Amino acid sequence: MPTSLTLPIALIAFAANSFFCRFALAEGSIDPGSFTLIRLVSGALTLSIILLFRRQLESSFFKSRLSWWSGMALFGYAVSFSFAYTQLSTGTGALILFGMVQLTLVAFHVWSGNRLKSAEWFGIAIAISGFVILMLPSAQTPSLGSAVLMMISGVFWAVFTLFGRKSGVASVAITHGFVLASVLALAVSPWLMSIDSITLQGMVWALLSGIFASGFGYVLWYQVMKHISVLQASVAQLAVPVIAFAAGSIGLGEPITLTAVVSSLLVLGGIGVIFVAKGR
Repeated sequence: MPTSLTLPIALIAFAANSFFCRFALAEGSIDPGSFTLIRLVSGALTLSIILLFRRQLESSFFKSRLSWWSGMALFGYAVSFSFAYTQLSTGTGALILFGMVQLTLVAFHVWSGNRLKSAEWFGIAIAISGFVILMLPSAQTPSLGSAVLMMISGVFWAVFTLFGRKSGVASVAITHGFVLASVLALAVSPWLMSIDSITLQGMVWALLSGIFASGFGYVLWYQVMKHISVLQASVAQLAVPVIAFAAGSIGLGEPITLTAVVSSLLVLGGIGVIFVAKGR
């Protein structure tokens, strides 16, 4: 599939992941540790079965340092994300998470010796301004602990994204990451999960998150990362809260305000400027 198609699908999957996690934790249908464990294990099993049918599943990746680093990054992101969202509002959490991802990837882009064009700086400024306008009205002052957890989650996600650029076949690389992240989750499961808090509804949300929004969504994201720059990837992810807002309006009947429309146009416009500037 072309990047113009896989990129928006991957971003929609990210937004769906936020919904699944928020619904499950907000309704108290599952604890964050159990949600994380089910999410990772279900994603790992699904992707492993697919590779098994393709005859691409091997055990040699257990000896790969890159695979282990990728798995640790995925595990760190998933755990920090779930526990942070128990005390953060959706807007505040998204602002901290994607803001941290943006800062980490842009810092890596510059640290790698890349100079930003004036048009790229302009696109970043436009996208961030729209993102802030969208998220700040709903933001609440977070506790220091939960804010730090979400910042850590953002750094881990940025690292996981960077590892995706070094991988070979996207589906194979993401499966390796999920399997090793699941191994880590199972190893600490006695301290991570609470069986008594798991309900059928919570399990369904976690399975949807692991199999579809995480597993298949991340495979698409790894494929996209082969064809776009780190800077483009960092800015493109700012569209996720915009997509989540649109989904909430359609699926939950949340009102569409002028502020939301303007901020959405700014975010998408900034992303467009970055891609055009990079193409030139």
